[in-house]
Amino acid sequence: MFLDRVSWSLFGPPFKRDGSDPADLVVANADIFTSDIANPRASAIAVRDGRIVFVGDEGGAAVHVGPDTRVIDGKGRVMTPGFIDNHCHVVWIGGMTAIMTTRLMEATNLDEMLQMVLDQSRANPDLPYVSGVGWRFEYAPGGAPDREVMDAVVSDRPVLLMSICGQCGWINTRAAELLEERNPQALRRLAPRLDSTGACVGALDHFHSFSPLDFFSGEEMAPVFASAVPEAIAAVMDEAVSVGVTAMDDVQFYRPFVPWVLKYRGGGIFDKVRLRGSLYVDSHDLEDEGRLRDDLAWWIDMGRESDERLTLGRSLKFYIDGTMGNRTAFLLEPYADEPGYYGRPDWTQDEFDRVIEIVDGMQLQACTHACGDAGIRRVINSCERAHKMHGDWDARHRLEHCEFPTPGDRERMARLGMHAAMQPAHSFGDELVERFMGHERMQGWHPWRSLQNAGVSVSFGSDWCNSPLNPVYGLLLATTRMNYKGKTDWGPEEKIDIEDAVRHWTIDSARALKMEDDLGSLEKGKRADFVIWNTSPLKVSSWWFMLTHELELGKLENFVDLTAVNGDIVYEKEA
Repeated sequence: MFLDRVSWSLFGPPFKRDGSDPADLVVANADIFTSDIANPRASAIAVRDGRIVFVGDEGGAAVHVGPDTRVIDGKGRVMTPGFIDNHCHVVWIGGMTAIMTTRLMEATNLDEMLQMVLDQSRANPDLPYVSGVGWRFEYAPGGAPDREVMDAVVSDRPVLLMSICGQCGWINTRAAELLEERNPQALRRLAPRLDSTGACVGALDHFHSFSPLDFFSGEEMAPVFASAVPEAIAAVMDEAVSVGVTAMDDVQFYRPFVPWVLKYRGGGIFDKVRLRGSLYVDSHDLEDEGRLRDDLAWWIDMGRESDERLTLGRSLKFYIDGTMGNRTAFLLEPYADEPGYYGRPDWTQDEFDRVIEIVDGMQLQACTHACGDAGIRRVINSCERAHKMHGDWDARHRLEHCEFPTPGDRERMARLGMHAAMQPAHSFGDELVERFMGHERMQGWHPWRSLQNAGVSVSFGSDWCNSPLNPVYGLLLATTRMNYKGKTDWGPEEKIDIEDAVRHWTIDSARALKMEDDLGSLEKGKRADFVIWNTSPLKVSSWWFMLTHELELGKLENFVDLTAVNGDIVYEKEA
């Protein structure tokens, strides 16, 4: 049920309530940042039937205040459009948190992490496997997962753990045996690391492709998917609106999971938010092109299930490479600590050319994970080729993360109308990234300002759950370039202005989702999705903010007083 407390309405600005064009809702006496460059500031808006009918000042709003109009006093507080997260995993991984612990993110060493795995196993004896997310490479002996280390903790049940970057899996021997027995083809998609005998050593380099539905039966998973998974997703939706996020792009749906998503929608768990889903296409799917085309046609047909809260059938997710943290990002120059090693691409150039030719021809938007500069170039090459073949259409193909684009490739992205879908929290980095890349190369990491200057459309998001859903953390990092060392020594000139950062998380993310006609800015005719803040997000880069707040994870919370979607209040902070 949406909150509808009278406290916001009791002491609103005085209006005669005799307006000739009454609205359902008027917000007045607010410091409104609209994200509309043509009309960037206002103090009042009016809403009717879920859409904005006026943006301006109190004098202009008076005509929209009738006897039954609800009036909210902004009390001089900052109001923004609802934030739009351009890249997250709130449905699939959000649901999976019902069966996997996220406590691994809190571990500070290997022993702590292993104890958490043991605790998870003991606390959930009826689950088909032991699962968790958040382990770090620096805790693994030798910097790589070892099945025997995990066997020493849990040996009688399958253990499957996702790294904090989401790319690599750590499994025990029982898991390796079970995956091979049940679905060897799906196991191959996970890129298991093998020893000289052909046995998995305990690492799955493409764990981003893992779906339990590939290995566990419907009978095994149905009890979890029927109740625990939707409850977990609903909790993430509640968290989103509590931090001012009203729309999200969940960039990785699996086909067997889509019927569950539709069932969850019927249960109302997306009623407070807007969500777009992108279908995942694996690098092995091109091996059966006929089946791939059938899957894509099915996905386009799923678009008929779309409504104003859930959008399907328009976009796809690919991976061209991995991440720096497990040295799977594909680079033009070798890794600093391993001469001659350039990382590992998921697709050859010819393969990716072919798959993008297919999806571009079907007018589907490609959202491709690309971290390394060689991976980024490979994606741009394919999109450029498809553009020459099919001509202009509103493709807006995206590079997800886009961490190391070269200057020349930034220019190519701009010419092709490609989008850089970036997540500022990733720029915080860690010791491994700097060691693997070298300090000099880190100066070109996450080049937000350079991309802007090149004319590339940049958008922001969180990549939840490996980074906070709360956009305040990302805004702080985007505007300061602060890294894990507490320093700003990685490309400090790439920091951006706070208003640009907010626009990247609102109107520019709406463009990245092809939803800018309805969302992303407070303009007449658009959906009334907005946030009223008790602490201004426009001040996060100021010295005043940094001197008066603890700049730590978990400390920059409770900044939102009210969140509305379609003009309905979906979150209100407790007094």
